[in-house]
Amino acid sequence: MFRRIQYAAVVLVSLILMACAHPFYRNVAEYRFGPEQVTVTTAGAGIGVGGTPVYTRTFTLPSNQKTIFVTLSTTGDTHGGAASWFSASVNGVVCNRGNDGAGFAPGGWIPLQKHRDSSPGGDGGGGIGDLHDNSIYYTWCCIEGVKVGGDNTVEIKMATSIAGQPVFIERSHFYIDSCEQRLCTEAGPPGGPGRAAEAPIDLPPGHRHPQKPPD
Repeated sequence: MFRRIQYAAVVLVSLILMACAHPFYRNVAEYRFGPEQVTVTTAGAGIGVGGTPVYTRTFTLPSNQKTIFVTLSTTGDTHGGAASWFSASVNGVVCNRGNDGAGFAPGGWIPLQKHRDSSPGGDGGGGIGDLHDNSIYYTWCCIEGVKVGGDNTVEIKMATSIAGQPVFIERSHFYIDSCEQRLCTEAGPPGGPGRAAEAPIDLPPGHRHPQKPPD
């Protein structure tokens, strides 16, 4: 009986592994627990231009891996009502470049933290809009620029939405994963097949459309 159970367990595990069509391979797992990283530089003109590098890592991608996933897990601060913008690239090619207007960030940038606080000093003494130590967790998927079986350089940059107003990260973890398939593709419209990709959206009063200038 025991041998039958043992055999059944082996078969079950094998079936589960076979069912995992897209297993991930962890290439890099690093952390930085030193001084805070800060920038007062905003993004520039062009996709992913400007900002300040906060992480750079060169590694060799196995020859059977085609898609790279870059993950930032950290805690951050923003001052003066500024948003912290982030961008990731592989070999100089921006991942998930998107379009202009995401949270008023240029193409290639994603706003991951923005706070408004009407109290005089915020909760960290940095002035209005200063809220300290809030979590950030974001993953970029990347296929453009990836060198299969070769050395790849991953870079994460941070920028502020208001030039001169500092944004920070600290106690950060950085992960670089990959898989064999080319998985980084654009999703369909929110409503599923048959719904127009550019269907009009009724926004609540006072909510700014990301591709329109402030009121």
